Amino acid sequence: MLRVPNLLRSQCCHETRRLLRSAPPVLFRTRKSFAAARDTPRKSSFGSARQDPPKAKERVFVPLDITASDVPQQFAEHAEKWLSSAYQHVSYRLLRFGIPQRCITPLLQAYVKEMKAGTVFSHLSYGPEHLARIARDVSPGEVIPWDEHYTKILFEWANHPEGQKRLERVVPIDVVLTMQTIYRAADLSNLAWDFRMTRLARPRKFIMHVGPTNSGKTHNALRALAAAKRGIYAGPLRLLAYEIWDRLNKGQIVPLGVDPEPELEPDLQSSIDLGEAAIGGSNVVVTKVGNPKYARACNMITGEEHKIVEDDAPLLSCTIEMTPFMNTWDVAVIDEIQLIADRQRGGAWTNAVLGVNASEVHLCGEESAIPLIESLVRDLGDTLEINRYQRLTPLVVAERSLEGDLKRIEKGDCAVAFSRTDIFGLKTRIEEETKMRCALAYGRLPPEIRSEQAALFNDPNSGYDVLVGSDAIGMGLNLKIKRIVFEAVRKYDGGRTRLLSTSQIKQIAGRAGRFGLHGDDSQGGVVTTLREEDLDVVRKALAAPYETIQYARVAMSLTSFLKVLYALPYGASQQTVADVFHFVSKLHPRFELQSTKDLEACFHFVDAFSDCLPAELRLQTQNSPCPWRDDHAVQGAVAVMKTYRDKMQVPIEEALQRSNLLSKLNEAYLLMESKETSVPPRQIVAVLARLETVHKVIVMYLWWSYRAKVAFPDQEKAFQLRQLTEIAMDWCLEVLHQVRIKAQNPIATARKEVLERRQWPTMDSENAAALAATQGSS
Repeated sequence: MLRVPNLLRSQCCHETRRLLRSAPPVLFRTRKSFAAARDTPRKSSFGSARQDPPKAKERVFVPLDITASDVPQQFAEHAEKWLSSAYQHVSYRLLRFGIPQRCITPLLQAYVKEMKAGTVFSHLSYGPEHLARIARDVSPGEVIPWDEHYTKILFEWANHPEGQKRLERVVPIDVVLTMQTIYRAADLSNLAWDFRMTRLARPRKFIMHVGPTNSGKTHNALRALAAAKRGIYAGPLRLLAYEIWDRLNKGQIVPLGVDPEPELEPDLQSSIDLGEAAIGGSNVVVTKVGNPKYARACNMITGEEHKIVEDDAPLLSCTIEMTPFMNTWDVAVIDEIQLIADRQRGGAWTNAVLGVNASEVHLCGEESAIPLIESLVRDLGDTLEINRYQRLTPLVVAERSLEGDLKRIEKGDCAVAFSRTDIFGLKTRIEEETKMRCALAYGRLPPEIRSEQAALFNDPNSGYDVLVGSDAIGMGLNLKIKRIVFEAVRKYDGGRTRLLSTSQIKQIAGRAGRFGLHGDDSQGGVVTTLREEDLDVVRKALAAPYETIQYARVAMSLTSFLKVLYALPYGASQQTVADVFHFVSKLHPRFELQSTKDLEACFHFVDAFSDCLPAELRLQTQNSPCPWRDDHAVQGAVAVMKTYRDKMQVPIEEALQRSNLLSKLNEAYLLMESKETSVPPRQIVAVLARLETVHKVIVMYLWWSYRAKVAFPDQEKAFQLRQLTEIAMDWCLEVLHQVRIKAQNPIATARKEVLERRQWPTMDSENAAALAATQGSS
């Protein structure tokens, strides 16, 4: 059962009693492990056990400086090398696409023969832009881009009348028709017309607001939104969507066309990039106290939380993935437009640019997106206006690094590392060396906890003098940072450790010296590194221009996903569907499919539960907010889906129980109420890690509760558990500090600090006695 701490029960007595009565007596039942099921060979549509795909060689081709005009000749010269080196991989792929084994060799041989003869490119007649894109992709000499383009060209050529004629000579017509069906199902060359209502509407006016961090590039867009009859804000984070929603409803954003009143006090705690507008005077945009005459009814929709003020409120604040395309708006604001190139989420920004039906579309972000947006807007027949903003406080690189000496960390510094282990290690070392207290902000922490830690760091009287974080500080947090210190300039990306990009370094470094938040803004912000050898990397990145974004990312839509799925043999795996998009789909040269590199666990998951997931839900499951690289979170997702398959309904506590997380939650609560006077920091860090996983599973449950309410009925209870989990996580962070300063009773002191900080009401003795009696009877 779920054990809620006595000190916390006052907020949820009624719901907790019901939950305790219904909780199963056994915390965890052993079942066949997901890993074992995942490794079991599955039957393919051909009746044989499906084997793991052959591994492609890392490099078969040498790097070449290929121009657009060289592409036909280079592909002719390398055709046999591609076939000989990648034959096993390509044949396995075609077999999964539904091409019979006996037809694969003659099909590929005929294709290579025609490629060498130059007829393939002459039939397809690619334009210069398309050829230039192919040249850019294959020039590094890596095998995957060559393989992708050879396979894409094969399927497009099979769809061409001349290609069809030649292939019919060596394989049955049914094989060619199969290839044509798959090619047409996966054709994404006319993406813009997926948003037919927008294409048939009046031309849109795009207004770009671009500049570095802290340049104030967002405030004019938000003023236009506040003044619009109907408007929408779409941003990258739930907390940003929440802030916009909250401020619009309270009348804290001064509408465009209204002169701000001189006596208005700005709200310097805003996470919005307001620049000079945050200072005050006649430029105030976000006010500390709302004005009823500026208040606008605004709803909020994010993946895991909806706040509906009015059924048909004129304004909407949402995360970018939740942007509706069947509505008509006067003003749309799309924040952080440079994320249109993000490998995992960029497709949501692409859809918003192509599909949001608004007379005026404001795009806020980095100038690196300008060339791409210019070309997209031109092709769409819309107009574009560009407004550039400059940072108002100087940002300088220190002459020297800290030379590895953490004693040089100062109050107001933010030390940046890129793994959870490094972050906690850095926090411990800084606190030992400097005796200053560190707040934390990293990706695995819930946004609410990161925001609370940021507020503590910003408060000069809180005792939190230093911030230790990851690149999660680069967006959506209001931070009074004077100096950024890079602990490292390389980050593990899931495959290997890579040097941070120029854009990443600029985004993180730009958090230093936010205008209006320090007593002497003329000094601006400072950037340095822990080690001397990294300082030149940062210096060069900040001096360099922004790297121009080459491609807008494209996500699978439900319509295209279903077309491809139904074009493939029955029982096609999720990986096979993804491979069709990557190896067959035709895209405009300015587009690139979202990466599926980190989704192997997701594909296995979807395939393992294909018996209870209708085709329409397979893509939705793939897009659920599960961190697929986190094995513990994946186990939680497995438990949720097993419960759904067994009962077609998922109580939240049973989902946590089956994933062995209910006991972890109980352990954290028991430790939080413990009367022990000492606790090892390593134990607390481990408890925090488990709570991070619990929180992710609860968020996943909430996400599903908005999409399948009958199957996931415990939404209110899940919100309650999410809040309690966040309190326990906050307590973990606080107790680490109490242990470091050698508090007499760190567990109790941390509990008291957290409950007071959150203004969590405690129970009087009468209520406590009544609740204890109730608990005893249940």
